[in-house]
Amino acid sequence: MAITNKEINLSQLDQELGGFGLIADLNDPKKKIILPADNSTVTESELAAAIAIHNAIDEAAAAATQKAALLARLGITADEAKLLIG
Repeated sequence: MAITNKEINLSQLDQELGGFGLIADLNDPKKKIILPADNSTVTESELAAAIAIHNAIDEAAAAATQKAALLARLGITADEAKLLIG
């Protein structure tokens, strides 16, 4: 088990640890509790080390940036794209 106040992207952290599964209680921003899932081979020291170097990616912001870049390449606005999709 690890407790942190660091910003965590749980699915990203899980992938960084090999995809064995993590569970977490992220309700308290100052005491986020992260544990390996049942049958995971991730050790507490591996989890702590991964959290220490983890830089959470805001997936929603990344997707919005990608959408904006695509619309710019196409030369259309979001509203125009919605009209095309229908």
